[in-house]
This record gives sequence, C-alpha cells and structure tokens, in this order.
Amino acid sequence: MLQIDQTSPIPIYDQIKAGLKGLVTKGLLRPGDQAPSIRSLALELKVNPNTVARAFRELSGEGFLESRRGDGNYISEAALGQAKDGLATVRQALRHALLGARLAGLPWNDIEEVVGKTKEEQP
Repeated sequence: MLQIDQTSPIPIYDQIKAGLKGLVTKGLLRPGDQAPSIRSLALELKVNPNTVARAFRELSGEGFLESRRGDGNYISEAALGQAKDGLATVRQALRHALLGARLAGLPWNDIEEVVGKTKEEQP
C-alpha cells in the first residue's frame, strides 16, 4: 500500500502524507473511504505510531482527512481536489526545472538521463 524510505532526508510523516495523497490520486482510496488505522499503518510501515499520528493530524488540519470520534479517519470529500492540486503543483515545478535546465544549456538527452536516474532511486 504505502512505502517509505528510511534513508530519505524527507521526514517520515511527510512521506506518509504524500503516500496517502498518492493513493487518492491513483484512485486506490476515494472520498468517504476509511483510512488505515494509525496502529495498523505504523505496524505495516515499521514506524512509531506517533509519527503516523502526526501525519494524520496534519492531514486533518489540511482538510484531507476527517476524524470521526470512535470510528477512525476517513478520506474527505475535498481530498480528491487536493490531490489533483498537488499533481498540478508537481507539473508546474517540473516544467520550471526543465526550463531552467534548458536555459542552462543542458541537452534533452542529459535531462532525460537525470530524470531516469532519479526515477530509479525512488521507491
């Protein structure tokens, strides 16, 4: 389901947030679906439950998750729009990076090589 990279400089709670948003973007989680419990996700990812709880608190604060007392956390109706907005942000950042690389004089084959290597390094 979710994957994290223990060696990444990106904090684990941010990786968890990005992973849940990615599951919504891919359609594997939909608005109204129950999110995994903090305890089960912590066990699955082999991380401290407090780390997962922090990610969930931040996602709730962003309106991505809805906490239902005694019933767990659910993907909010706004989550799909947020996930799509995140994808648009990534596209814009990638366009900006590519433009910068081209303006610096890098040929497309060098840029493609960097993108390919970066992709291979990701989980």
